[in-house]
Amino acid sequence: MNRIGIIGAMGSEVEHLREMMHGREETVAAGRTFYAGKIGNIDVVLVCSGIGKVNSAMSAQILIDRFGVDAIINTGIAGGAKDAKVRDVVVSTEAAYHDMELRLVALSHPYTEQFAADEALVKKAEKACAECGIACHLGKIATGDQFISDKRIKEDIVSRLDPNAVEMEGGAVAHVCAANRVPFVIIRSISDNADDGAEIDFDTFEQLAADDAAKIVVAMLKQM
Repeated sequence: MNRIGIIGAMGSEVEHLREMMHGREETVAAGRTFYAGKIGNIDVVLVCSGIGKVNSAMSAQILIDRFGVDAIINTGIAGGAKDAKVRDVVVSTEAAYHDMELRLVALSHPYTEQFAADEALVKKAEKACAECGIACHLGKIATGDQFISDKRIKEDIVSRLDPNAVEMEGGAVAHVCAANRVPFVIIRSISDNADDGAEIDFDTFEQLAADDAAKIVVAMLKQM
C-alpha cells in the first residue's frame, strides 16, 4: 500500500498522529484540513472529519478522489457493547448503521446491508493491539448520528445488530470505502459504556482512549 488515509472525527483523535507526522503539507478541502506527510516510512493523509456520518463520509471520499489513498483507517473512540470495556479496543470485522433500515441501504451500490473490513488490515490491527498490550475485540461497529447515553437505547441496538462498539462515523467511512472498493478498517478505543453514565465516562476517558487508538494505528503502520 502506497498511501494510507487516516480519519478521526475529533481533534483529540488525530492530535497524537499529527504530531508524529514529518514532511507535513496542509490542504484545505470542503472546510477540512488534510495533512499529507509520513509517519515512519509510510505516506499518510490525515484528516479531522468532524462528528457524524455526513462529515466522515465526505472526508473519506475526498481522501479517495483527491489524494488517491490505497486504504483508509478510521481511528477514534466509541461506546462499548458486549464484552468491550473502557480502554479496550474494538477492531471492525464489519460495520452497519443502527439508525437506518438496512434493507434500504442495500438497494443502492454496493448492494449490501453491512460493510466488511479488509481482512489483512484487521490482522494488522489485531497484531498491533497485542504489541501495545491493549485488549482487543474483533467485531461489528454500529454507527448512527446519536451519542448513546441511555441504557435502553443501547440494549435496542445490541438486540438488533449485536455490535461490539457503538459510535457515529465508522459505518459511513465503511460505506464509502465499500462503494469505491477501497480497503478499510475501523479502530475504536472504548471511552464509555454507552449507558446512563456515558457522559461522565466520556469526559474522563476521551483523551486516554483516543491516544490508545492512535497508538494502534502507529503500530499498524510499522507493519506496512
